[in-house]
Amino acid sequence: MPERTPLGAYYKDGKTIFRVRSEHAEKIELCLFSPDEKEEYRIALNRGEDNIWSVELEGVKPGQKYGYRAHGEYNPSRGLFFNPYKLAVDPYGFEVSQTMLHWTSPLLDIENYQDSAPIMPKSVVVDINKILSSEKYPYLHRKPHFSAGQNIIYETHIKNFSKLNHHLAEEKRGKLSGLADKWSIEYFQKVGVNNIELMPINPTCCGKQVPEKEGRTDSWGYNPYCFFAIDPRYGNWEDFANMVNELHKAGIKVTVDAVFNHTGEHAAIGPRNQSLSFKLLDSPNYYRPDGDNHDRFLNTTGCDNNFNLDSKAGQEMLHNYLLLMHSLGVDGIRWDLGGDNALDNYGRFQENGAFIQELLFAQEHLKMEMYVEPWSAMAGNFSGRFAALVPGAKEWSDNRRNFVGEFFSSRSGLIGEFGNQVAGSSNTDPHTNTSAVIGTGRSHDGFSLLGAYQYPKNTYPNGEEGRDGSPDIYQKSTNEEELYRRAMSDIAFNILSKGIPLMRNGDERGYSDANNNPYCIDDSSVWLNWEKLSGRNRKLFTMICRLNAFRKKHPIFTDLSLFDGQKVAANGAKDITWLRPDGQEMEAQDWRCGYAKTGAYMLNGSNNKGISKDDDFLILVSGDNYHTVDYKLPKPPHGGDWQLVLDTSKEAFNDTLEVCKSGETYALKPYSYVILTHKNGKERLNMRQVSLLKSRITERRG
Repeated sequence: MPERTPLGAYYKDGKTIFRVRSEHAEKIELCLFSPDEKEEYRIALNRGEDNIWSVELEGVKPGQKYGYRAHGEYNPSRGLFFNPYKLAVDPYGFEVSQTMLHWTSPLLDIENYQDSAPIMPKSVVVDINKILSSEKYPYLHRKPHFSAGQNIIYETHIKNFSKLNHHLAEEKRGKLSGLADKWSIEYFQKVGVNNIELMPINPTCCGKQVPEKEGRTDSWGYNPYCFFAIDPRYGNWEDFANMVNELHKAGIKVTVDAVFNHTGEHAAIGPRNQSLSFKLLDSPNYYRPDGDNHDRFLNTTGCDNNFNLDSKAGQEMLHNYLLLMHSLGVDGIRWDLGGDNALDNYGRFQENGAFIQELLFAQEHLKMEMYVEPWSAMAGNFSGRFAALVPGAKEWSDNRRNFVGEFFSSRSGLIGEFGNQVAGSSNTDPHTNTSAVIGTGRSHDGFSLLGAYQYPKNTYPNGEEGRDGSPDIYQKSTNEEELYRRAMSDIAFNILSKGIPLMRNGDERGYSDANNNPYCIDDSSVWLNWEKLSGRNRKLFTMICRLNAFRKKHPIFTDLSLFDGQKVAANGAKDITWLRPDGQEMEAQDWRCGYAKTGAYMLNGSNNKGISKDDDFLILVSGDNYHTVDYKLPKPPHGGDWQLVLDTSKEAFNDTLEVCKSGETYALKPYSYVILTHKNGKERLNMRQVSLLKSRITERRG
């Protein structure tokens, strides 16, 4: 396996070697700071081969604060922004001294000669090899092994998850150590999730459009300026390694959200520009120019710049990042705006570009799972392209998110898309003919599960006058019962349709906020409430836990192979049968029914693909806000009658498994999701049978 390029600050045997790359600089100074940062000592670096500048210093130990000042031509027309008055964070630094606090300060403006050091976070020397080779973490590389389809992803913000959690020691709340705590791990297991996806962990910097005030910062972290450090709000790499170790020990994977499409330096020049690292050290090799206009950055991300992954410096950084994540035991990477990562300098998708090459490397050689957000903010949606180019890669599905919200808003004309979303056929891995969907029914990017059906968009608290955020304008619920029924049906659809389900943290606890884009909010309005659940929130929590357990129990839902509609030799029924309300199989014209707002399908517990034999299932789903529709129940593929497992209109699983006879009708209530089963093979005991069995055992003992 390739070793990391030794850029950054490496400590060994009482000395530290500092290395940084710059092709266009004329001089680079290493700046060492005293602990209180009041004193600065500058040392000139030596330029060596391959444009690497370095110096080796005896006696410089872990904990030393430092940065760089790069000298050279300041000529925006050539894409050069050298300004030694601005302190640059080491782009390969493993730690920074503080979170960015003063992002609107004029000291960060590249166009003046004011020293930025007083407000800049400083890089910190870390003995990273000691962390990576530590015997304290025996499970760091003992990764959980289960198939892609068995993933249930839980997307969470580190601080928001546990900041208010009174079950944790105060020093762990809002930290990586809070995620590693036994209480949190047992909570994840109870909910039934087995893949924790962390929102960005790297140091980040707000855009200048966000006012500096209490409770405001780049909370989500989608504006990184150093890919190799952790934002101090959460802890450090020691805490991260411990977290991965503890989650792996519990059989839970760890995925990190990587933002390589743009950085927190924002614009090249002008009122939105900031000077933090890359632009100061070697802008032409880190940013894509806007065509022939080198004084502007290409901006398909909507964040004022596109990071250049095709330059040697850019690809090298991405490659080294993957190696670091692998060495820290990370199981998978979620690529924010992966569509932008794959563009060239003219905004065209590159099938053989550096980003695709690195995805292939990570998947094939590092055995890491690749989850890609396949769109660009401005250059279009490339769904299906990544799955086609990188065998095994999975793609986030905004189609799934949009469809679910619209379907449970009583929109008509969606029955054809209903079939695509259930079967996963709208996003397929062509190498294996399996679903490539990450089912992001709800994620950080948009309303929460309840909020989607509860509030109109309101992002004014961000300070951007409502210009930001996704509309997510679905029909709002008229009462609490309807709200929770829609939410329960929404998440049931996502968990049990083809693909890998993803949950947004807090949805299981009924978190709701009118601000559907609180990316810069860091206060109690976005921190999860850990008071005891009651009422419908308790029912929602219990239902989600049981849905996840139900999915894991039945291979028919975790198998990602697409349905082919062929008859199964075991019983002559199709693997999936799409049904009309009269119980008959749908025909071509039925898929074009413009007024249909309900859908139904039957799953055959036996198939021709060799997966484990499962029960038969009948799923009925209503997106109708008014009508109850009577569905005639067909005979199960293995014969017999059906038993009711779940009806979200009743807000609970049916533990008595009441019998629903074939040929009779079932009343599908508005906005409900119904699961019926026929148990194949040995019948499982229902609750009444268990009670009778226990009483007989008691009688015999007496």
